[in-house]
Amino acid sequence: MGQVRILSEAEVKSLVSPLEAQRAVEQAFQDFANGISRMAARITVNIPDVMGNMRILPAVKVMPVQRAMPPTRGFLGVKIYTGYVGPVFKEMERDRFTVLLHDLETGTLLAVVAARYLGALRTGATAAVATKYMANPGAQVVCVVGAGEQGETQVTNMAALLKPRRLIVADAIEANLKPFAAKLKAEGVTVETTTDTEQAVRAADIVCTSTTSRNPVLKREWLKPGVHINAIGANLANRREVDAALIKASRVVVEYREQALQEAGDLVVPIKAGELTAECIAAELGDVVTGKTPGRTSPLETTLFKSIGVAIEDISVAAFVFDKARVENKGTVVAM
Repeated sequence: MGQVRILSEAEVKSLVSPLEAQRAVEQAFQDFANGISRMAARITVNIPDVMGNMRILPAVKVMPVQRAMPPTRGFLGVKIYTGYVGPVFKEMERDRFTVLLHDLETGTLLAVVAARYLGALRTGATAAVATKYMANPGAQVVCVVGAGEQGETQVTNMAALLKPRRLIVADAIEANLKPFAAKLKAEGVTVETTTDTEQAVRAADIVCTSTTSRNPVLKREWLKPGVHINAIGANLANRREVDAALIKASRVVVEYREQALQEAGDLVVPIKAGELTAECIAAELGDVVTGKTPGRTSPLETTLFKSIGVAIEDISVAAFVFDKARVENKGTVVAM
């Protein structure tokens, strides 16, 4: 099989910045829209006898952004992660994430990439790409709802993309906010914090929701005209961050229509209830990035990017990380 490069969480974090991840993801969606890349919707396999599952996201022909290899060389890969619930797993890490990266031409395994941070980073990067094409120019106030791991990469990606005048983080649990802000400050990003979500949302030009809520956390009446929303937290069919009324009032863009209609609770729940139809989706992100479909049609329009995380995001960022690791000779190389 040859040599395989193994990259740890710390090595991944040292090898890719938010802006680099954004460029990788943007290119991936261009390629997907143009038929250069392929992916399948997430596959979930329940694990017998325990409350857990394994999830798989495959993608084919993802090209790196910064190439150390010949420009015709591509990648295929799969992200695999496991999740467990219940008291037996309370004291251990419940989710484990790995990307396996293969050479497109030969199928040879090239790298095993730790992907917990990578997954959070690519989610923030994808929201930033959507914001670039869907938010009003000059948007300067960003509100992130949810002070968790995903909220952190929403903040760092918005800061890198926009350098906004205000970054506000809202979380109902006050104890979450101080360490969240301190961690970001250590990384050079200053945020305001509040437990008053309504007040923060009312001030914002861009709102990013990164919660695990099963019930909507935004109300339509809180939103300014022309606001852009990145709803990234509800990636299961029984979770919701926005309600049907807000979906109806918005121009909705998704990553991958097939997967969104299976997993995005913000869409699945109201469609099953007869409140919406699948036609509420205006476009896929790749069509917006390539200019085939506009991200917004007027300055006063509410735009909403519904993200659930798809394979080309993980594999494109992993490909960039692998290429850079080869150039910088990082990681552990083993013979297989």
